[in-house]
Amino acid sequence: MPSNVDSRSECQYIKQGIRLVESEYLRVTNSFLPPPESAESCWDSYESLVNEYEPNFNIRRRCGFETTWIAHGCMNITTRSEFESVIPRKDLDDIVSACNQSLLNNSPCATCTTAISRLQASYLTGPSIGNVSDCTAYPFIYVAAFANLQGPTNEGTAKCLFNLDFTSSSSSGKKKKVVIPVSVSITVVVLIVGFLVFWFFRRRGKKFLKPKPTNVTNEVNASSGLDSIRGSTTLIRFKFDEIKAATKNFSRDNIIGRGGYGNVYKGVLPDGSEVALKRFKNCSASGDASFTHEVEVIASIRHVNLVALRGYCTATTPYEGHQRIIVCDLLKNGSVHDHLFGLVEKKLSWPIRQKIALGTAKVNDGQPTLITDWAWSLVRNGRALDVVEDMPDLGPPVVVEKYVLVAVLCSHPQLYARPTMDQVVKLLDTNVPVPSIPERPISLIANIDDIERLASSSGSGKLSTPAGYQPYTFDEDCPQTPKEDNENSSGR
Repeated sequence: MPSNVDSRSECQYIKQGIRLVESEYLRVTNSFLPPPESAESCWDSYESLVNEYEPNFNIRRRCGFETTWIAHGCMNITTRSEFESVIPRKDLDDIVSACNQSLLNNSPCATCTTAISRLQASYLTGPSIGNVSDCTAYPFIYVAAFANLQGPTNEGTAKCLFNLDFTSSSSSGKKKKVVIPVSVSITVVVLIVGFLVFWFFRRRGKKFLKPKPTNVTNEVNASSGLDSIRGSTTLIRFKFDEIKAATKNFSRDNIIGRGGYGNVYKGVLPDGSEVALKRFKNCSASGDASFTHEVEVIASIRHVNLVALRGYCTATTPYEGHQRIIVCDLLKNGSVHDHLFGLVEKKLSWPIRQKIALGTAKVNDGQPTLITDWAWSLVRNGRALDVVEDMPDLGPPVVVEKYVLVAVLCSHPQLYARPTMDQVVKLLDTNVPVPSIPERPISLIANIDDIERLASSSGSGKLSTPAGYQPYTFDEDCPQTPKEDNENSSGR
């Protein structure tokens, strides 16, 4: 392992190595994980191998792995058949179609990893124990074992799906001979895992634990932040020449969006897949830290209704200067803005707009759709502390409740009821009690109990209408006669 790689990166490489071994183990035994009783022996065997290349590196202590994690996975799925029962056959076939090819080059790798990410976001959203074989890793372990017929030990498969580069290094020196002491009491599972790890190290050398080198021509040296992206995600780092070719040298005809931070281009990768590429403008190397954060956040979000991030590119060229680009799937049907305000032939019809509006209005029918409404409902029922989520070292209940009441007061729908910032500071910094919070306007769908409660608690009998909050008065002292009632009815 290189001396300039930090502990966090080392742990990422080691974890990916474990996942590769588990993939080969799955291919051989149809089981994702070894038996729980073999967990300790598995760790001991793996650590003895790692120590040949990184002496005194205690994997579990340095990386925070727990012994049981190597024998526990995602959603209690332990076998191939259990995994395939969770995923529809059509989606499994799509994965095979996307991944059953050489993954050594960027474009087929991006196609495969994008399909895998969608699979995880759609079906593997349950609980995991630890992060060694969690729900994020399971699809990659399965695909390397069965969807890609070249197997997990193939150079392209290991590089694409596990971020492990098996390329031989001329400077790696003589390979060390690794001996794995295995006692007769160790189970057959541990023997298989130990043999596989031994074989990988012997065949591939030290590069097994090294980060894969960048393939970007004229690319700047990656910062430690970008290194962490490569170690913790499956994103593809595209060459700048690939980006230029995909966008026809950033042709104006390929621009599909403009924003304050740059343009978005439509592009076609060598494998024929269409992508959207966001090219940031006015970039400098000093901004790579912010870029790192954005890429990590986007890559960490997986949802069936969100566009998946395929990869990124950073490079410095003589003419274009410093470049930062992210690559996503292309929304072929355009954005919501296009269909609402774009060309006539693309605009949504009224029935579709009506369906969208009604669907939005029906969300959680009868439940608050704004967090402020939800908080107010709890405060009104004397449960102000329930607004605050569980956290360590929670302050005194009296103080916490005061902060909640001030927050609810500041979010009151009627402007006159909201305190100024000076008043907020005074309330929070002193012992001044929070004033009583005025009732909110009655909803159009309020039940009769709410209406009667507000009417009886108001000295003037005034209520507020939802539109504009204009007060009107109930004349309780002068009830209408039947004649007046009829006149009002005929005048409607």
